[in-house]
Amino acid sequence: MAVITPTITTEDPHVYRDQMKLIATYADGVHLDFADGVFAPTDLLSVEKAWRSDDLITHVHVMYQNPLEVIDDLVQLEADLVILHVESDNIRQCLETLQDNGTRTGLAILPESSVADLKELEVDELFDHVLVFGGHLGYQGGKADLDQLEKVKQLKEDYPDVEIGWDGGVNEDNAKQIADAGVDVLNVGGALSKSENPKKTYASLSSLVS
Repeated sequence: MAVITPTITTEDPHVYRDQMKLIATYADGVHLDFADGVFAPTDLLSVEKAWRSDDLITHVHVMYQNPLEVIDDLVQLEADLVILHVESDNIRQCLETLQDNGTRTGLAILPESSVADLKELEVDELFDHVLVFGGHLGYQGGKADLDQLEKVKQLKEDYPDVEIGWDGGVNEDNAKQIADAGVDVLNVGGALSKSENPKKTYASLSSLVS
């Protein structure tokens, strides 16, 4: 059974607060996006200004070229899972710092990167989650690139015990296909934040992947 996790992607602290409150009324977890405006073209709310809700399992997606710059803020956020990018700098040091502070860690793979790029980092002992990115980095509401599901198949072969996430374009038309491909966590942004009834949409998505 896969899990639907609502995503917050915003630079506005008021929107962040309102979405956190709303999501807590219908979901068990939340996926928080942070971007530096360089690695990802969107400059989102800073990690320093973010906060977690004790009512929600909190996953953090760090779209930074050098996440080491915000590593102390990430530790202070006390997220349940912090996901860095294969394409970022100082990966080993960041993963080790997070794990030393008791934070679960994961790595994300952009469409132009491969599972082989992940393996080349030689940090297999430092993560237990891989996020396959199939959307437009730093934005919500785009179309899912379902060709990226080939990476899910490869991950299942190379890392059978690793949890697999998906980010990008999840909606009621493709959620079942993505989950059936072996994805454990489907992060959903625009389909929920732009819905007239996000609670109903969340329930519908959850039923499709259960």
